[in-house]
Amino acid sequence: MKFSLSNSKNFNKFPLPSRKKISELLNLIEEKFESSSDKSINIKFCEIKEISMLNKEFRKKDAPTNVLSFYTESNFLLDQGFIGEIAVCPQIIDKEAKKYSKTFESRFYHLIIHAVLHLLGFSHENMHNRKKMESIEKEFMQKLNFADPYIY
Repeated sequence: MKFSLSNSKNFNKFPLPSRKKISELLNLIEEKFESSSDKSINIKFCEIKEISMLNKEFRKKDAPTNVLSFYTESNFLLDQGFIGEIAVCPQIIDKEAKKYSKTFESRFYHLIIHAVLHLLGFSHENMHNRKKMESIEKEFMQKLNFADPYIY
């Protein structure tokens, strides 16, 4: 799976994983889901204000959030392999990592996995789908040598 990164600000304060590390994660996802082969996504790092505006506009929730997934609705882009974008807020990830006694890196990877699974069509709207999605997230986190993201 290919990806591009974009920033709305310089986030040097946070230990963001390298492009190589993100690529390794996306390759794991591609190995499990052949349907993700030859697909591409954009990952954008956002400040709290920006992700709050996105959350309000697209989810009608007037609050900041850690990550958002946006499916592409353009047939042209889908035909080219582009499946969507992920907006991620390092500031919120950092706060949550501390709150849940996780490392920033662990929390970051978990949320990227979660967001990519949404782009691949996974949902957690009911208990069956939630358990399935969480199981896949745990599997990837284990492969990356991180603890179960749902144990706090």
